[in-house]
Amino acid sequence: MGKKEEFEIIQHTTMNYLEIFLVEMTARSPHGHGDLEVGILLEGDLTLFTEFKQLELHAGDIYIINRYQIHSFLNKGGQNQILAFQIHPDFYRRIDYQLDLLRLDNSIIRSGELHKSLYQTLLSCAAIYFSSSAHNAIKCSSLVLDALYQLLTYTDYTITSEQESATAKNNSKRLNRITDYISEHYREHISLQDIAGLENITTYHASHFITQMLGISFQEYLNNIRFEHAFQLVDKSDLPILDICLETGFSSSRYLNQMFIKKLGCSVKEYRKKQEKPHLIGAALPTDNVQKRYSLEQAAFALSRYTLFPKHFSK
Repeated sequence: MGKKEEFEIIQHTTMNYLEIFLVEMTARSPHGHGDLEVGILLEGDLTLFTEFKQLELHAGDIYIINRYQIHSFLNKGGQNQILAFQIHPDFYRRIDYQLDLLRLDNSIIRSGELHKSLYQTLLSCAAIYFSSSAHNAIKCSSLVLDALYQLLTYTDYTITSEQESATAKNNSKRLNRITDYISEHYREHISLQDIAGLENITTYHASHFITQMLGISFQEYLNNIRFEHAFQLVDKSDLPILDICLETGFSSSRYLNQMFIKKLGCSVKEYRKKQEKPHLIGAALPTDNVQKRYSLEQAAFALSRYTLFPKHFSK
């Protein structure tokens, strides 16, 4: 059986080299892709993990994720909506080839004249993208280019070297393969040796790479995945603790209890007995992919609720 590569392939179905979509995000595990991503958090709150930073997003914030930049999302509770723009480099590098190596330095834009102007441009662009008006692709393209012009004019950016860009691409693809392998085999006994064998590198290199990309160790990331699945079974089923351990890869109920005490402040039995369930302690790196993506028709309807300058977005 061949190795499955989870490198995210962006499907550009409505327009060439551009996809705009509306999504409710619960969790998105660490990953990278070859598109520049710009998004507006229209509603709610989210935690964005990118490289070694943990950033809190609030309604109205505009976020930027560079090509091949490792990132993940985690819902902090309540509903949210992200309006995301994923822009393939062919969209803009034919105009200026240097932009193929573009890296924008700002991760979040949440105030000032740039925020107001960029928010308006992006929302207008999305409204046209989701419509069926004549020549909407041309108008939409012009607005995306205008948004890029604003970012290049009013924020800091770097034109990286080809070597840096190639390294980021390779790192992104490698991490996607590793996290995909872990998510498929977490129920089994897996080790750093398995990861090293998958990538044909040493265990030291594998350990260093995972810590460098995720900010946590291989074992901690694996335990987090096991805990997330175990937590769902504890919360939503009456399965005995031992069966849950066998189902999720924990070697013993003692170890699962240790994880519950660390993350919830109580044992599995205590958790099940509580009428008011405790919340998770801290924001762990997300390890699951749970999101609801709107159809074009649903997105068009949902977007119609937003004006260009909602009161709570004016900053």
